[in-house]
Amino acid sequence: MRTAAAVLICLTVLAIPCRAQPPYIGDYDAELRDGEHVDCALMVERLQELGANTYMWLIWHSPNDWEDLHEFLPLAAEADITVWVYLVPPSETAALHEQFPYSEPFRLDYVRWAEEIAGLSLEHDNLVGYVIDDFWGNVTPRWFTLESIQEMIDAGRAVNPEIKFYPLMYFNQVGPRFVHMLGTVVDGVVVAYPRNREAIERILPYLRGEFVVPPQGSIVHPWDTPSQAGDYGFLEQTVRVLDPDTASLRFAFGDDFDGPTEGYHVMQVRVDDEVVWEEDVAGEDEGEVTVDLSEQVADRDEVVLSFGVFDRQGVGNFGVVAVFSGLEAEGIELQDTDVPDAWREDLRGSFVTSATPRYEPEEEIDLPLIVMPAGSRGAYEKRNGEAAAAELIAAKVRMCLQLIQEGAIEGVVTYCLDKSEGSEDLEAVREAVATFYDGTLEPAGP
Repeated sequence: MRTAAAVLICLTVLAIPCRAQPPYIGDYDAELRDGEHVDCALMVERLQELGANTYMWLIWHSPNDWEDLHEFLPLAAEADITVWVYLVPPSETAALHEQFPYSEPFRLDYVRWAEEIAGLSLEHDNLVGYVIDDFWGNVTPRWFTLESIQEMIDAGRAVNPEIKFYPLMYFNQVGPRFVHMLGTVVDGVVVAYPRNREAIERILPYLRGEFVVPPQGSIVHPWDTPSQAGDYGFLEQTVRVLDPDTASLRFAFGDDFDGPTEGYHVMQVRVDDEVVWEEDVAGEDEGEVTVDLSEQVADRDEVVLSFGVFDRQGVGNFGVVAVFSGLEAEGIELQDTDVPDAWREDLRGSFVTSATPRYEPEEEIDLPLIVMPAGSRGAYEKRNGEAAAAELIAAKVRMCLQLIQEGAIEGVVTYCLDKSEGSEDLEAVREAVATFYDGTLEPAGP
């Protein structure tokens, strides 16, 4: 059976680009502190032990983080360590959750952040860029729009044309919608928590603009927006019945949510409001299905065919994008699915739908990729569904280092690697990094 990736996306042959930029190898967060301040000297010492040449500096845990960065930058420069400023989005601040702090001192003024970071990079040329966490989930009319993102990036470049902005994404978020909106806007991406090599390879064609998307329908429930039980979003069209006995429908489906939360958003296909197929968005959903419609269309000349998402229970803050594509039918006559006007909307609540024709990037896209595997044991277990161990954490790093070696990705930055004295995890990753530098790196498995 073909996978949804094969149905939704027709990929061209991967070409491995050559990049002049030395690979970024390093860590993010899990900073070592002395009271309310980061112990900058000890942090540099640990990063040198790791063999790191980059560090992503999170500004969130303390109001002193921006001040401490000024102390850290020259020490990092002496150790040939590049630095990225890492900010939190609105969804991780008191703007939405009163128990969360802000990135201080500029809080939600991301234009000011871009200007200040770019200005600081003129003083310290090892400050190369900035990252915003959980970015795609905050691309909403309330927070980040294309216009506000462009304004932020332009503000930074006006101060230092070389400053880089990389959004933090997750693997199931990197696809046609992201590339279509931001592929020519951002400078690259950081993508978190690879389960295996295949997960990384799947997104590379998107980042290189080497893909074609057939006609598809998207149903979106935005983040930061409540719903009520019974809300829904459907795309529908009236179809003619040609042969009821053979009537069937084949389609590909997928969504951008892979968490365990279930019982809320449910993807559905309906015939005259009768549900003929459904799938909860919980878990990893990507596949192709064939549905027998002979019973639903018996003795009918035409029926209404609907694709969408139905809310079994109301949500408070649970965004999702569901996609249907690759429609093929037998015994019924579909309207031209490459014509958006062939579809009508049926909406209740805050759902938004769109029907898009075949899409192929027109502009050249080649976004560098930094992969962020789980470095802490808690994150590893949560993201990989198995007990953590130092060697397992290091194996994910070796997998990424192999892809760097092949020229496929720009870097690997571990998420919250334990950098305490005598850390087994740091030692295991250090050994993996050492094999990359001395040319003895061996396969790490899937």
